[in-house]
Amino acid sequence: MGITIEQLKAFSLDVTEALNDLLAQLNPGSKPLNDEDVKEIINGSSNHFFVAREPINNKIVGMLTLIVYRIPVWKKGWIEDLVVDKDYRSIGIATKLIQHAVKNAKALGVSSLNFTSRPQREDANRLYLKLGFKKRDTNVYRIEL
Repeated sequence: MGITIEQLKAFSLDVTEALNDLLAQLNPGSKPLNDEDVKEIINGSSNHFFVAREPINNKIVGMLTLIVYRIPVWKKGWIEDLVVDKDYRSIGIATKLIQHAVKNAKALGVSSLNFTSRPQREDANRLYLKLGFKKRDTNVYRIEL
């Protein structure tokens, strides 16, 4: 299919609408982003924002954010907001996005790469295991601020 993966390093007008379309598929209750939100994501020093584009009209059909940060023990990475447009699923785009993130994380000296996924996302969880990720036995805690 010729899907390409690229790191967005500059804002363009088509990006905000595309990201909002994808985020609505990932989390229907998510608050829409505005242009300033998207610029902040792209320009964040810890963020590496990757998109998948289809070749015919260059439409963004998938995304993933790799976040890299340093702690006293090592450099860590997190994958956030991996989503592929519903019309483009099951053709390997998520795999390409993840592999791209892993390659970049290694190049940046990241020691471990983490992410979370709801248990109900059975297909996605099978994919992560297939790609070499291991399910961790840990608790995740959150406080709403």
